[in-house]
Order: sequence, then structure tokens, then C-alpha cells
Amino acid sequence: MGIFSKFLSKINVTDLLHKPDLDELTNELIAADLGADLAHSIIEQTRKIKSATPEESLHAVLLSHLSTKSRAISTDLGLTAVMVVGVNGTGKTTSVAKLARNFQSHGTVVLAAADTFRAAAVEQLQTWGQRIGVEVVSGKENSDPASVAFDSVQRAK
Repeated sequence: MGIFSKFLSKINVTDLLHKPDLDELTNELIAADLGADLAHSIIEQTRKIKSATPEESLHAVLLSHLSTKSRAISTDLGLTAVMVVGVNGTGKTTSVAKLARNFQSHGTVVLAAADTFRAAAVEQLQTWGQRIGVEVVSGKENSDPASVAFDSVQRAK
């Protein structure tokens, strides 16, 4: 199931995207942090594509906006830093743990608990660090996130 599955499940396979559907889809795109301009652009492009289902049209348009460049992260150049950002509740901490676990095969991994303002953020990352055997550098509550990042890089070196 994709991020728009709830919306798409309401549309019958034979339906066309009508104005209320397009308005709802626009809101879903904006809620997914695509931004208003890009959301409206995607809607316009989706309306113009003729395909078997609205889902296929949307899929084609979204694919056309994705980069074809490699997403591989090079760890061959020495110290590599990866910054993960996103809105609350999207799985960043779990994704960081998965990345860290993957990077363990390339050498030492140090995690920076730089989300110093969100309640329990540091503890969540420390729990993941313990589970996968990765060191987690943290600062005091409400401390400057940049200082935690700096301390983490120093520790990694």
C-alpha cells in the first residue's frame, strides 16, 4: 500500500478523476509535503494523461518527477555523514537504525541524537543503538543540535 492508497481505494477502477477527487488528491499531495505548486502541477499533468485507471495516471506522473540518478551512498572516501530530516511520525528513527545496521558492514557507525527538542527522541535512538550495537552520541535536553552533530563527528573520527 502506498501513501495514497486510502485515497485511491475510494476511486472505482472505471471512474475518472472528477473535481472533488482532484481537490482531495491535491490535499493529499500537500499533506505528503510536496508543496502546493508541485501538487497543483502533478494534478494538471495527471488530468492530461489518458490511461486505464486514475492510479496509473498518477503513478506515471509521480515517476516522471523522480530522479534517475544513483541513490547509492559512497562509504569509500573515509568519514561519511548522513543527515536524516522529515516531519514527525514518518519513521525517521527506524530508518536511521536500518541505515546504521546496513553501514556496519562498511566500518564503525556512530549515531548523533541531534533531535534535542522532541520528547523521547534521544531515548528512542539510544534504544535502537543498543539493539543493533551502535554508539549513540547525545547532548543535554534542549541543547544545540549542531553541537551534538559536531561531537558525533569528533567521536567518529
